[in-house]
Amino acid sequence: MNKQKWIDHALSKGFDSFEIYQNNLEEKNITYYQREMESYVKSHVLGTALRGLYQGKMASISTEDASDENMEKLIDTMIEQAQATTSSDSGVILEPMATEQVTKENRFIRPDAASIDKAFKEIEDKFYAYDERVFQVTDLFYTEQASIREISNSRKMHVKDDSSVQAVIAGVAVKEGDEIKNSFNIELLYDVNDFDTDAFVKKAADKALNKLHASSIPSGTYPVIIEKDAMTSLFTAFSGIFSGDLIGKGISPLKDKLNEKIFADKISVIDDPKNTDALVISNYDDEGYPTSRKTLVDHGVFKMMLHSTSSAMRMHMESTGNGFKQGYDSPVGVRPYNCCIVPGEKSFDELLQDMNEGLVIEGFQGLHAGINMASTNFSLQCSGYYVKDGKRDKSVTLITAAANFLELMKDAQEVGNDLEWKTEKIACPSILFKGIAISGE
Repeated sequence: MNKQKWIDHALSKGFDSFEIYQNNLEEKNITYYQREMESYVKSHVLGTALRGLYQGKMASISTEDASDENMEKLIDTMIEQAQATTSSDSGVILEPMATEQVTKENRFIRPDAASIDKAFKEIEDKFYAYDERVFQVTDLFYTEQASIREISNSRKMHVKDDSSVQAVIAGVAVKEGDEIKNSFNIELLYDVNDFDTDAFVKKAADKALNKLHASSIPSGTYPVIIEKDAMTSLFTAFSGIFSGDLIGKGISPLKDKLNEKIFADKISVIDDPKNTDALVISNYDDEGYPTSRKTLVDHGVFKMMLHSTSSAMRMHMESTGNGFKQGYDSPVGVRPYNCCIVPGEKSFDELLQDMNEGLVIEGFQGLHAGINMASTNFSLQCSGYYVKDGKRDKSVTLITAAANFLELMKDAQEVGNDLEWKTEKIACPSILFKGIAISGE
């Protein structure tokens, strides 16, 4: 694709400004089953999204075939789209802006197929040797991704970010009597030669084994620790409350709450796409706007909302560099990026001691169906374990946790220090709450 040729042609056809967004993604996925390689798939997709301002209207189109032979057809289609558009929310093609460019060291060393084969056979053997109740390794999966994202436009912008990730995913099933439980574990794989297969197997197997003999508990209000993975899932489900787009439309409950207390004093929230502790960093959002570190909540006080250029323009504010796509062919939306609840100082064991007796929630089910974004009420099935005298007592299942998310966050008693960045762009530590209503027996 001759990008300058496309830009020049679009301008000659009457576009006021024109943008080319490309994501070059290479993937390799390997699956194993019963000590044999089941599949080995490599893919390479160059996705292109075109955006342009034509007679005051924004038009866009995406394709995986951005050859110069398709230029005339695609640009003409965009003109037709712009002429049919009635929305006055036109958007903008940005000029380049100066920013501090942050780089993240690529620590991933690509393994060859023979190394993966050796490691996976070792992992599978260790699963079966770990405990006689392990009866099946249901999944064993290696994934490798390398991505380069580029934005070029008629206003002399050319920005680029790249990222890499390698991970191992395993699923294991355990059986005792007629009871069967399973679990999954995902870990980043920086170097297959240094990968701790024993720790990986133990974590996955223990997750499943700990689910055996789980039972419900009487209904009531219990002190609760929401473990870091479950807390990340819950916080992610409600992260849209910080969207300037939803706030501007009156959908978010944080409308008119700026500089008001919304969480407990111990809760601060940071959004930082340049955070090098996270898996992937981004110097620019998907509109080419520079990213930056932002404090959304400062010791419980709502200090800042997130914006793309469009949502910021509607509210007469500045973009925060949070205009991101879900995929190259999706529209830009307001999304958090490397957003986290700031960890505290206490270890998970210290949270258990502080709680003394109560419930640890390790996982929620039905997050998309069991929450209300407007009110932040939620009612979710969950599982975990009961704690007595600061120690694990028994596994718990078949319970439902119900609360209002904003009210719950006001009742945070302690924040753990166990924040862990994995593959998500949102991360939370474990948090101890004063009480959550639990429906059980």
